Amino acid sequence: MTDSRTNKWYRWTVIAAAVAVLVVGVRTCQASRQTLRTINQAGSEAAPEPGLTLQNVTLEQPDEDGTLLWKVKAKEVVYSANQKIADIKEIEGEFYQDGKAIYKVKGDRGEVAQDAKVMRLEGNVVATGIESQLTLRGEELEWRPEEDLLLVENQISGTHPQLKATAQQARLSNQSQQLDLSGGVTAATTAEPWLGFQSEALTWYIDQARLVTETGLKTEQYRSQTDKTVTARLVGERGNVNLNQKTVLIENAVQLDLPEQPVRATSSIALWQIEDQQIVIDAPVQVQQPQQQVTISANQARMNLAAQVINFVENVRAIAAQNSAELLADRLTWQLESQDVTAQGNVSYRQQNPLTVLSGDRAAGNLERQTVVVTGGDVVTEIVPP
Repeated sequence: MTDSRTNKWYRWTVIAAAVAVLVVGVRTCQASRQTLRTINQAGSEAAPEPGLTLQNVTLEQPDEDGTLLWKVKAKEVVYSANQKIADIKEIEGEFYQDGKAIYKVKGDRGEVAQDAKVMRLEGNVVATGIESQLTLRGEELEWRPEEDLLLVENQISGTHPQLKATAQQARLSNQSQQLDLSGGVTAATTAEPWLGFQSEALTWYIDQARLVTETGLKTEQYRSQTDKTVTARLVGERGNVNLNQKTVLIENAVQLDLPEQPVRATSSIALWQIEDQQIVIDAPVQVQQPQQQVTISANQARMNLAAQVINFVENVRAIAAQNSAELLADRLTWQLESQDVTAQGNVSYRQQNPLTVLSGDRAAGNLERQTVVVTGGDVVTEIVPP
């Protein structure tokens, strides 16, 4: 007796030009008109014949409540002898959730099990979110409707109005609009500002336009869409990117590079406000400029990338290795292009050659020329190295 679940195996519609072939043992014969008519008249409750081959068909799969799970067109469907697996070729159709089409899909071939828990597609797979406008391409796909999981694997590429990405695996939930990418993830914005992202694993909250990772994130800004010269690079162990607000928050083992200066900064946290071209560091920070052999540290820093200015706040310490000079202050402004510095509050300056120690309320100088003027009250002292 045929199991009741088998009776719910498939609803299908045979297109007018369809041909049915019934395979019995090793002999194959073409189905007669009576066979086609019997299939058509059997309705949605009939089970397919073992080994049956159908061509140019539309397959519909409901759940136990009759709610549609998927509807696909296929060039050919072959049912296994035990009726538990159907192999399908040249598939195109829709996946459903709560009776509503949510994904458009296509692939070269596929497989679906009798229990309707999983549909698999392989070869040139394309899945597009009807509302999200996210398109995923890969070589393998699984749709697990009970888990709200669309799984795409093997050479993944994704496109969206805001972002394009590549990875080895993509796990997409329609209800939460969450896309988990893993395996050598790269991503890039599709409009200004031109940014690139790299991580081992990245979660994309599509509705919120956010990228989140705890496996390390490298963010780079490029000169233009075609010129991939890096103007700024921010790296750290944790990252949170807001594509709408155009901000990047990096935490733990943070490193900032401005290759064109060149300048490197290290800290435990940094907020990059890309549209304003500002980087805010509200934690102890150290900034180095190797060419000038200058290192400046402080409790906090603000960087204006457009003006090429860095403002340091609290416990500022600037060291110039060439003259073994040290400048301490409460606040310091560093003009990267001219190398001019201005210090305020509890200023103290020390250098080794000639040995000099000065203090005052304010100091101004140039790190490249190694000149410093310290002022305090009525006293003004200028030090110029020989």
